[in-house]
Parts: sequence; C-alpha cells; structure tokens
Amino acid sequence: MIGAIVASGVFLTVEGIEGSGKSTQMLLLSERLRQMGLPLIVSKEPGGTSLGIQIRKILLDRDPKLETCSPESELLLFYADRAQHLKEVIRPALSENKIVLVDRFEDSSRAYQGTLGVSKILLDQLSETIIGSTKPHLTILLDIESKFSLQRVESRNLSLGGEFSERRYDQEALDFHQEVRRRFLDIAHQEPHRIHIVKAHRSPDEVFEAVWDRVSKTLKAHGHLVS
Repeated sequence: MIGAIVASGVFLTVEGIEGSGKSTQMLLLSERLRQMGLPLIVSKEPGGTSLGIQIRKILLDRDPKLETCSPESELLLFYADRAQHLKEVIRPALSENKIVLVDRFEDSSRAYQGTLGVSKILLDQLSETIIGSTKPHLTILLDIESKFSLQRVESRNLSLGGEFSERRYDQEALDFHQEVRRRFLDIAHQEPHRIHIVKAHRSPDEVFEAVWDRVSKTLKAHGHLVS
C-alpha cells in the first residue's frame, strides 16, 4: 500500500529491584504480544545465549564456599554475556524489524554493580565499547519500596524451597536494595524519554495495565499495529 508505515525493530527492556514483579510482567507482556501475532523475541540477561547460560550460573548460582567475586570481575562477566547477547540475539532481531523484549539490560549493571562500588567511568567505558548505539527504545522500570520487595522475595524463596538457587542478591541487606532502587530511579530521572516508571506495589493486573499503556504507544510509534 502506498504510504503505508513499515514497522521497524523495537527494543524493550524491563528493569527493577528483586521482588518488583519483573517475571510476572514479562510473562503477561510476552503473552499479549504473541496473541497479537507480532514478531517477538523474548530474552533475558544474563543467560540469553548458550554462553550466557554458563555465565549466569557463575554469577547467580555461585557456591558460597568459593572465593568472593570482585565487583569489577562480576561486571566484566555481565558485559561478556551482554556482548554475546547483542551479537547473537538482539541486533539480528532488530535488523529483521522484530520486537525484542529483554528481562534486564545495562541499567541493572549500573544500579547493582554501581552500588557494589564500580566506578561510573568504567561503566561508561564498557557501555560505549559493548553497547554503542544499541539502546532500548523503551525501558519499563517496575518501582517498589525495598522493604516490600524483600517480603515478596522471602515468600517466593519459602514457597520454592531449594528449587530456586539464584539468590545472589537476595542475601544483601536492606540498605543495599534501597541503594539499588535509588540508582534505578536516578537513571530514570536522567532519561525520562526512555525509561517509564510503573508503580509495582499494586496487583499484577493493575501493573500490567500501566505497562501495556506505555508499551502499546511505543509500538505504534514504530509502525506496529496495536489495538
């Protein structure tokens, strides 16, 4: 059709502290997009590639008896995962005009590893070298007070018992999670054009309504037909 808008690739990310409801919203959002028949790739960091799965085990399922990983070493592992993820998954899908939905991306590194003491200079250098211009078109930041999010985490871990081993950050003190949240919000305030804050203390359906409102607008702006 003459004058028809050609849909372009859209890069969406979902961020938030532990217990903010990311997994639930990722599921609801991916289900909605698939039901609409939109070209979708769903992934996560770390672990979006075969190499990334191995890196994820090192990062999130470490044996507590082993030596502590330095914040800088941890950051480099995250960026090794990210470099592979961008090469194998994200950039190819965007070049094919697909929607790429990713659970965590660079903002998590800035929030978590920044809280652990990694310098902004190093974070900026890695961002420029590894990510370059491949930035998310929209990031949904699920925001919730840390004391409530940790209650959710505790309930989840109790319900799953020994089946859930990725508890790397669950063991950190409340002030750690408060600082991570503060850093997420600082990034959002610096980039309001990209990051949309959604209050996550509400029911999953209420949260999703707010998430979908913003996501649908972004998809429409990039030529994807969303009702």
